[in-house]
Amino acid sequence: MCQNFIESHVQKLGISTWESLLRLIVEMNEEDGEVKLTCLGPDLIGDNQQPQYTVPPNVWFGAFPTKDFSIGTDGTLLKAATRDGESHYSLVGCTCAPAFQFDDFELAKRSELVARFPKSEPLISLLTFPE
Repeated sequence: MCQNFIESHVQKLGISTWESLLRLIVEMNEEDGEVKLTCLGPDLIGDNQQPQYTVPPNVWFGAFPTKDFSIGTDGTLLKAATRDGESHYSLVGCTCAPAFQFDDFELAKRSELVARFPKSEPLISLLTFPE
């Protein structure tokens, strides 16, 4: 079991559909500077979760477990207490169409995303590698 992996770093792909439980997809639209949060999970009515979500092509996106972090209304990132990786985990699937090709994959650079989305710096720092 991969106990230390908690987030999917910000990246661009072709069309990708994510299936998961208790995971938050973060989508960053370069055209309008908006950040969209979509929560995947089983509670479709009470918590407005979705069973799956399709990320449009060539949009920056990343993901993290909803029980490990939360985002304040002012954009701050709040980390929950560390939980046991053996009993707290997310099972994730990502289906790409057309099929995944490394030529279509681009990993985001923190400094470039912070310049484009300055209000989301804490979230970007979580979902990108240090430079």
